[in-house]
Amino acid sequence: MTFDYALLTNRDEVVGYLSLVGLLGALADEPADVTVREVTAGNMNRVFIAAGPLGSVAVKQAPPFVQAAGPEWPIDPARIGAEARAYELLGRLVPDAVPSIVHVDLDRFVMVMEDLSALEVLRDELVRQVQDATAGRAVSYIDYGAVGDVVGRFVGELSLATSAQVLGASAHAELVADSANAELCRLTTEVVLDEPFRAHEHNWWHPSLDERVAALYEDAEVQAGVALVRDRFENASQALLHGDLHSGSVMIGSTPEKTQKVTVFDPEFSFVGPIGLDLGLFWSNLAIASIAARAAGHEGLAAAREDAIVASWQAFVDVWDDDDSVDVDDDLLESVRSDAWRFAGVEAMRRVAGWSHAADLETLPSDAAPAAQRAVFDAARHWIVTGTATALTLTDDPTSPENPGATP
Repeated sequence: MTFDYALLTNRDEVVGYLSLVGLLGALADEPADVTVREVTAGNMNRVFIAAGPLGSVAVKQAPPFVQAAGPEWPIDPARIGAEARAYELLGRLVPDAVPSIVHVDLDRFVMVMEDLSALEVLRDELVRQVQDATAGRAVSYIDYGAVGDVVGRFVGELSLATSAQVLGASAHAELVADSANAELCRLTTEVVLDEPFRAHEHNWWHPSLDERVAALYEDAEVQAGVALVRDRFENASQALLHGDLHSGSVMIGSTPEKTQKVTVFDPEFSFVGPIGLDLGLFWSNLAIASIAARAAGHEGLAAAREDAIVASWQAFVDVWDDDDSVDVDDDLLESVRSDAWRFAGVEAMRRVAGWSHAADLETLPSDAAPAAQRAVFDAARHWIVTGTATALTLTDDPTSPENPGATP
């Protein structure tokens, strides 16, 4: 896999690029008045904020490798095209929940978009709340029910509009082909659905999980559950998905009217797949955040975070129920919910026993970490095996396989 294009690495290159594509004038009259700072935070791409007296934009470029790993992990940069296609559709369906796109360059794999730097990544806020509460500082308020409502509506509107029921068989088949995202689907298969469930060099875990991880690789029930999840991921072409909807793909902040603003971004993993995937990834990350808060002794904060799970499911159901053009039965909704919990399980397992771990857990005080790690592991196992939820609780028994969870 060889790609020959220039990567943006510094301020002058970003300014030069914006000038080349005719966007610099929207920021400043003179190039010298533009500042650039790198805000790369995710695993896949590089992101810069370019700002001047007249405005600001975010400049995102996909390198031909996984940004967090480097050139030794090559991957097709055309993923930026999948993200752009997803944004185009989302901009029509849920314009208030996604950033606006200014420019797409599929030769250099660059996307210029609305600057969201006034907002905060939800994952960062989840971590900060626990740290502030633990230190006795004032904790910023987040309306978790409203966060869940936006995410659930986002998933509902996107999945409904791109379902076979709404599009018809021919248009839906065309969408499946046009939205194929083989490279990033393969990455999901490897990092989420394969590596955490067998001995692999990418895997690492907290010492409190030694016995659990050793048993995991021989756990027939888990292996059967993961096989079911993988089959759904590969074969259930139900609707267009975000594909990577975790707490690092949601931003929150305030509007000029001082109301809470919630924005979903980074749909580069977008493809047509099982509707439950997006809900499950979101639920898993909010459940992890709830467990982290509970382990640190902040019960009220933990309970508030579970509100997002409940609200997202209700918002999703409302979108589908309110559309008279489709027949929605309990079997369909139950299938989506079961899929969602199983996907929540594989996501949670990779966050404690795979390659990319949850900052919510990794930043906990050392005395709180073991119980939280065990609780997330046990929740993950339960969700994978049963496709159902259960109360998010902690156990003091380091060998107990009792399984916490959360109920929408």
